[in-house]
Amino acid sequence: MANEVVKHHNDLNTIPMRKWSKEEMDFFFAIIAKLRDEGTKEITFDKRSLAELANYSVRTNKAYEQVIDQLSDNVLNITYLEKTETTLNGKSAYLKRRMNLFSQFDSKWTKDLSELEIKVKVSENYEYVLNQLNSEFTSYELAEFTQIRSTYAKTLYRLLKQWRTIGKKEFQIDEFKRLLDMPDYYKPSHINKNVLNYARKELPQFFPNLKIKSIKSNKKGTPVIAYEFTWTPEKTGEWVDGKYDKKPNGSGKTVRKEKLPEWAKEDYVQPEETMLPKEKIDEFNERLARIHEKRKEN
Repeated sequence: MANEVVKHHNDLNTIPMRKWSKEEMDFFFAIIAKLRDEGTKEITFDKRSLAELANYSVRTNKAYEQVIDQLSDNVLNITYLEKTETTLNGKSAYLKRRMNLFSQFDSKWTKDLSELEIKVKVSENYEYVLNQLNSEFTSYELAEFTQIRSTYAKTLYRLLKQWRTIGKKEFQIDEFKRLLDMPDYYKPSHINKNVLNYARKELPQFFPNLKIKSIKSNKKGTPVIAYEFTWTPEKTGEWVDGKYDKKPNGSGKTVRKEKLPEWAKEDYVQPEETMLPKEKIDEFNERLARIHEKRKEN
């Protein structure tokens, strides 16, 4: 996977994604990463490059098609509510405008499902979400995001990355439920079991020393009123090149290459002043031949 960084306006963190699958989220934010700083230009993705970008393992073409179809449906439902002050007949008023994030999101498959082409274009009204970013943006590594399995943990990851250099964020319980798009009936016990338990398992590798604290009221029954997250603040400007690159042998381990001595190289010529007796030379040549045969077998 390339060293892709996702960077977008904080408004994108308010999109409800509870019904999205992990794969749909990965594809969506992989596309978002590529659209950054492209304005409203049409951007094209093919089947292989998009799967690689989203760290998606293609099991079957049919499953791939189903994920993309569901992603397309979800994207069509992404709308922003823009509320601005204006005037109406000389009176103070406000304008509510609902529009889709994308002006184009087309997917084209060959009939045998062997090839895919996706064309995407950001709506002019929401170009600010990916371009012209000021201080109100969220930034994170796509390779980290695609490693997270729980969809709640993926959303929480993005929310905490908004405060990555601060190392602390508190959410009131109603705000927390809204941002993670939890069902209305969720109580603290549901949140702990279905949200926070997964966060504790998956997020500490990205937020060192992550601690989650339930803040309770002094009222009878000590109900939870908020959640506080603390971690070691992230230092800006840090990047480990090749951090998520796959190793050549596919095992996740570094391949160790042996450096051959000069005498074992095919073009080696032994200096005259160090010429050995004939029997030693014959022994040397046999040894050298065995080395070359072994290298060819590997």
